[in-house]
Order: sequence, then C-alpha cells, then structure tokens
Amino acid sequence: MTVLDNKIKLNYQNGYLIYNKNYIFKGKFLSKDEFKIAEICFNTSMTGYQEILTDPSYKSQFINFTFPLIGIVGCNDEDYESWKIHASGLISNELFELSSNWRAQTSFAKWIIDQNSCAFFDLDTRSLTKIVRNFGPKNIMLCSEDYFKTKNIEEICTQIDQSLSLEENDVIKDFTLELNIKEQETKKKKYSIAFLNFGAKDNIKKNLYSRNCNIEEFDMYFKADEIINKKFNGIFLSNGPGDPKKVYENIKLELTKLLNKKIPTFGICLGHQILSLAFNALTARMEKGHRGGNHPVKNLDTNKVEITSQNHGFVVLDKNFPSNLQITHKSLFDRTIDGMKSKDQPLFSVQYHPESSPGPHDSRYLFDEFIKLMDKNAC
Repeated sequence: MTVLDNKIKLNYQNGYLIYNKNYIFKGKFLSKDEFKIAEICFNTSMTGYQEILTDPSYKSQFINFTFPLIGIVGCNDEDYESWKIHASGLISNELFELSSNWRAQTSFAKWIIDQNSCAFFDLDTRSLTKIVRNFGPKNIMLCSEDYFKTKNIEEICTQIDQSLSLEENDVIKDFTLELNIKEQETKKKKYSIAFLNFGAKDNIKKNLYSRNCNIEEFDMYFKADEIINKKFNGIFLSNGPGDPKKVYENIKLELTKLLNKKIPTFGICLGHQILSLAFNALTARMEKGHRGGNHPVKNLDTNKVEITSQNHGFVVLDKNFPSNLQITHKSLFDRTIDGMKSKDQPLFSVQYHPESSPGPHDSRYLFDEFIKLMDKNAC
C-alpha cells in the first residue's frame, strides 16, 4: 500500500451551511471564496468520487456524499470523466488529507484546491441527506464564519432565494461555452457516430471506441444538415446538466430534422429525456433525484434486474406517455421510467448510465444493442 506524504497546510475555515433558516450546519469550509450558492443533491455511492465530481451533469450543484469518509484513495490522471470538476463543490462528513492507494498521484484535498473547487465538511451529512430527502433539493449557501457574522439569517435566506434555480439557469449554455471539442484521431473503424455532447462522460466515448466506433463530437449548436450529409451510421445523445426542457428548446428544430431521417439513435440520461420530449413525452423535477451506484432497474423485455449507476434530478413521466414509444426499463425504487424505445424507428434510450463509471457493469450490453441496431439498419 502506498501512502503519499503530500499532506499540505490547507486553509480550512470555520463555516456554515444554510439550507434555510431552520436548518443551519456548522462545519469546516475549504474555499477561496467567502460564500457559494448552488443547488444541493446527495449521492449514495461508496466509491468513485473523482469520476462523480468531474461528471458535467453535476454542473451548478453541491454534492452531499452520504458515505462518511471521502478522499482516502486520492486522485490520479486516469479517473477523470471530463477535463475538470464541474460540481460547484462537495459536502462530506470527513475529508481525508492523505492518500492511501497505489494509483494515487495526489491527495484528494490538494486536488480540490488545485481544481479551484470547494468543500464543506465536519458535519452530519446523513442528517442533511434526510432534510433534502424530506423537503427536496433547493439552492443553499456554503460560507465562511466571517461572512456569516456580517449578515443576519434573513439576509442570507434572501440571497439564496434570489439566486437562479436549476430550471431558471441555462446551465447547458454555460457548459457549451466551456466545451472545447477537439478533432478526434480517425482510425479505420466499422462505425461512425455523430456524438451530441451536452455534458458527456468520457467513459461513454471509451465504450464506443472499444466497439469499433469512430465518433465526431457536436455541441448543442449542431446543424442537422451537416450531420445528415456526413452519413453517420448512428447518432448518440449524451448525459448533461440542467433541466431537459431548457436543452430541448435550444435544439428542438435541428433535432426534429435529424430524427426525421430515422438514423439509429441511442440516448443516455439527459439524452433519454431529450429524445422523450421530442416524441411529446413529459418531463418533471423529481422529489429527491437518483444518484448512486446501486439502483435496481427491471428490463421489461427480459424480466431481468440490473444494478445501475444513476445521476438525474429530472424524469420522464408515465402520464400521457406517447403511444409510439414503448417503456423498456423501470426503476424498482419508485417505478419511474428508466428506458424506452421507438415502435417505428431505430431509436432507444435509458435514464441511467450503462458506462457505469463508477458503478456495476450490468448494463454495458446496451452499447452492444446500439451496434446491432446500426448493423440492422445499415444502408
């Protein structure tokens, strides 16, 4: 076992987490800012914090980890799911300053500082999780004790209430401004994929590469004609942050034109929600959200149960579900829709993450299903 002796003097401050005037937690605040406001969510995963924090789907959110100790295996250059931390910060019961793993290249606490992110810790995160579970996700404030003392609680709550909600904030536009799509190295492979990147995790791309696919990435400003003219074998819609209705309104006209060509299409998470909206399904905010690596999902075609990795705060509704779509997967936690397919064109999607980084590999067969769909519909 390797223990990196890279403990550094971290500028912890006493601080406060304010959910509302009735729920205020005192703890330790690690940040270059006096305060930060973002929406709180909770994640029940026991591993994979580096992958979770670098998942762009968490943009504009604080992640409250229910597992009490975060950081023990450190961080490395291989476990990124994108180029940086996209979460607004993390909340943990305890933050480990050293690293105890043979793959570690830096300590977790140092990584947080180097990434210009923030952390709030030394509080009862399971009690906080129950509050979020019972009263729902909302914007909260993390702040230093010095900042807290300059305000009264009514002023702080007003600050929180006046900040934009996830539905109001056009997070996808902010992400797209940061996204730097690089030209992929093109090797001779069997399949070519138009990859619509709304906040994709790198492991999705790796799963496609490993299945003999070349991908060409497009951001939310893609033009359908360009994709159609390049005669791709398939189209992929990625995961990403924010309200799916916001994203869909930005791309509705171009996506409709693209889907009319009936090219084999696969969507994951936000991509699943966008495709469902394109067929006139409804989406809504969830009371708690699904975030963790142990969510049971029933495949209605096979009657098998898959343990899945999930990260979403919005969901496709059963109500007025389109007749030209078929529900293929359901959550065994709350019976919400976790997958669908079109009855009349080569298209399917799932709400969860079959690339499972981190998480179980039960659902990676879905990438193989995408390959079969492209083979079946080859020109």
